[in-house]
Formats: sequence, structure tokens, C-alpha cells
Amino acid sequence: MGLINLIKNLSDRDKSKILGDNTTKIIRYSFVNNDNEALPREILNKAVALHNGINLVNKTKLRSQLIEALAPSTLMDLGFDGNQDEIYDNAISLYNADINRFFKDFKIEESFRPIEVEDNRTNFEYARPVYGESNGTNAFPHPYQLRVKKNLSKHLNAIYNYNTNKTLVTLPTGAGKTVLAMETIVDLFRNHNNDVPLNIAWIVNSKELCEQSLQSFQKIWKQKGDRLVMAERYWDRFNSFNEVEIDKITFASFQLLTPRVINKSPEDLRFIKNLDYLFIDEAHFTGAEQYQEIFNTYVRLNDNPKIVGLTATPLRADDDEFSTLKRMFNYYLQLVDKENNSVPSPIDYLIEREYLSDIGYQVINEVSEKKNSRLVDKSAYYKGLHESVKQTCKNLIEERKNTIIFAESKAHAIALSLYLKSQEIENELIVGETPTANRKNYLERLGSSEDSLSIIVNEKILATGIDVPGLNSIMILANIDSITTALQILGRAMRGPKNGGNKNNTIYITRDNKIKLENYHLLEAKALNN
Repeated sequence: MGLINLIKNLSDRDKSKILGDNTTKIIRYSFVNNDNEALPREILNKAVALHNGINLVNKTKLRSQLIEALAPSTLMDLGFDGNQDEIYDNAISLYNADINRFFKDFKIEESFRPIEVEDNRTNFEYARPVYGESNGTNAFPHPYQLRVKKNLSKHLNAIYNYNTNKTLVTLPTGAGKTVLAMETIVDLFRNHNNDVPLNIAWIVNSKELCEQSLQSFQKIWKQKGDRLVMAERYWDRFNSFNEVEIDKITFASFQLLTPRVINKSPEDLRFIKNLDYLFIDEAHFTGAEQYQEIFNTYVRLNDNPKIVGLTATPLRADDDEFSTLKRMFNYYLQLVDKENNSVPSPIDYLIEREYLSDIGYQVINEVSEKKNSRLVDKSAYYKGLHESVKQTCKNLIEERKNTIIFAESKAHAIALSLYLKSQEIENELIVGETPTANRKNYLERLGSSEDSLSIIVNEKILATGIDVPGLNSIMILANIDSITTALQILGRAMRGPKNGGNKNNTIYITRDNKIKLENYHLLEAKALNN
């Protein structure tokens, strides 16, 4: 039967309710021409499956809704008997107890089964260097990273009269600020000869980046370390500290730590007080009041606080957002040349040396979006936009290239993915409800030259901290609402050959976004004149 055939039994009202008004509206923009025209049932059914297929199959309440929409005779053919109420009750009860039976009886496609990955992680790991073992870690940082690292180390080792060492380090997105910081942390541990254990915290704004950073440290320390160090998790379900007399680095999320500090949790305050170094990744988020709470608490409780902020925010001195961030720190370090002089344009400097990709910009839809709610205007805009996206995707597939599309919203991502599928363009959709393991699978497929998947449509889920080897381009349809958002998204396509990327990449943007990029002076003074 398949999931689509199950969805067919739902009423149009139930289908629209599952989709929500906004998603339904944008799908209509893509597939109908006027207010009076009905959305084709085939499209509506596919939209429901794409929007909520995994939940429809795997969530008890939604699965029961699918079962209750079936004719009694369908369930009787599957062996359920009794009066009508008993038939439905028995079916719901059986399938709740045996989800595999539900997949088998209704021939549900395996793509709607979440990829289950057992999480065996504990709240800490020991990083153990092994003599002579190589795990693929680069032997040393790039020269430009090494120069910044040396300057950072000088700051961290200096003694200042006011006992507050707050250093902001900025490198263009894609230039490897995490590697630079991890190399610095490795040096701090190796150079620590005090009998008192060294405590370092790495705080960032998402659990995914916490885990990614922990694994980055593990990889570097296992090859370059010289003793046992504890790497501790402190986010989500990993919500306790290990009181141990051993060198330790803790990877924590603001989401878990901040509320506990605000509520004056004794364990969390003790943890912050005992820190020797505090590293804040994606430091542009520290401007938020709740993040400043950690920053200020550490300075207040510690006699010799040492804070390192890491950011890929714009480098222009006349940028108000960046100036606000800089004022939180005492010292500011950026990329320098061989003579230790600041370079006029760090991005151009890194592009010329193939550390960053040379980005070409291409407008995919010359029509500006109409800022009103009339269906005919919105419909025309989205039809033109999606036609441009379709043709661009076809060209990329023919050229054996790939792209990640950043849609305007979850609703738009669903509508666009559905539209491309209707045009026989293979793509996968990643939205908030997409299970983590499924996301990982899609990204691995996109990065594989042997897989047919070339297109991933998402909202802003993939904006931060996601690296896809061999990514050729990105497509920005989402509204660029801040410099930070723009750089996070642009960073997915900026890694050059010497950093595991491409010499040339393309960013496809809408006309409105091109204007915003020009106004923001992003990528410094680089003109978007393609």
C-alpha cells in the first residue's frame, strides 16, 4: 500500500491541519494559479508525507489517525475482527506494540523509518595519546594559524595588572579557528607542570557543536598529547560534573549551563570558579544577556580569569555588531602576515593562497519579492523563483556538482522539495523534525561522488558547524536577517583546497539577498558584480 495510499484516506481538512496554514499556502503558490483552484490531491498527499511522514508512521497519535481513516474492511482483510470499534481498537493496540508489523502490513517505505543509532556515549571520555599512532591529524597548523596561535599564547601567558585577560580571536569563516584553538589548548595542557590539575571549559551554542569540538580535541590530543586528560560532556542529558583530580576539559552548552548559573547552582558556580581558562566558540553569541551571565560570573568568581573568544564575524572596523562584540574583550587578534602585520583583507589573503575558496555569486531570480499578501503576486514570485531553482539544480546535476539550498522557512523548504521532486529532481529534505541520524546519512550521501544525491533542501538547520566534503555550491533563498546569519551560511561554501574544499565555489542568491550582502559589506569590500 505505501504511506501515500494511507494518507489518501485522510480528509482534506485533516491533511491541511497536518500541514498547517503556512505550509499549505506556500505549496499552493507553487502548484496552483489562483484562489479558486484546488490543490491537486496527489500533491497534497505527497506534501503530507514529506512534511510529517516519519511522525505519521512512528508517533502513536498520528499513526492512530491513519488507522482510523481506513475502511473496516481493509483491517478485516488483515485479520482483525469484532464489531467496528473493536476492529479499530485492536489494530491500534497491535501496531502500537509492534511497529514493524505496521510497516509490513501496509508496505510502508523504509525511508519513513528513522535510522536508529544507539547512543553509547558517557558523560566523559579519557583522551589517551598513543606513541607512534597516526590518526590523520595534520602535523602542524597552517602558517597563518600558527602566527595567530603564537600571538594568542603570548597573551594567555602574560600577567596583567587588572588580572583580567579577555582575548577575542577572529578568523574568516572556513579558515579553521577551531583547529587553531584546539592546538592552543593542547599547548596549555602540555606546558602545565603544576601539581594542581588544569581545568579548561569550551562553551558553544549547540549540542552538535559541543560534540564536534570534543571529537576535534580528542583527535588532536591522542596524537599530540603527552598524558591522560579527561574530556567531559556537559549538555542535554550529560548534566553532571566529574569531581576528579586530573587535567580536564569540559565541553558545555550555554543552554544547559546558563540557567543553572542564573539559579546559582552550587555545582555550576564551583565549576566556573575553578576554571583556569574559558574558551567561547562562536563568540558573537555572547552579546545575548544570558550568555554574558557566564562571561561575567567567571570574571567575578575567578582571581585570574582568562577568556578566549572565537568568532568568524565580519572583520570591518566600521561594523557596529562587531564593534559591540570587541568591547567585551581587552585584546583583539586577527590574521597577520609573515611580518606580523595585519593584512588589509584577510579573506582575499586566504583566497590567494587557496586556504579559502574563490566565491562566485550568481543571481538566480531577478524579480524582487512583492511585500503584500495578494496571492497572484506571491504565486508569480514563487513560480519564478522555483523555476530558476529547478533549472539551476538541473545544470548542477548535469555538471556532477552538488548544492545545499537554504529555504526561507520550514514551510518553504517542504514546498520547494516537493516541487523539485515533482520535476523529477532527486533531493532530500532536512528540517527540525528530521532525525539526526537521517541528516547525517543525507550529508554523507551528498558528499559521496558515487551517490546520485546532489541536492539537499533545508531551512537554517545546516547553517552552523556542518562541513560537507566536496560541496560545490550553496543556494541562499532564506532572508538574510543579520551579518552573523549570512556568514554562517556562506561558511558552508568557503573552504579552499588547502582546507579540504574547492578552489572555486558558487553561491546562488536571490536579488533581494544580493542587495543585502552589498549593504552589509560582507566579505569586506568584495563587490558582488557577477
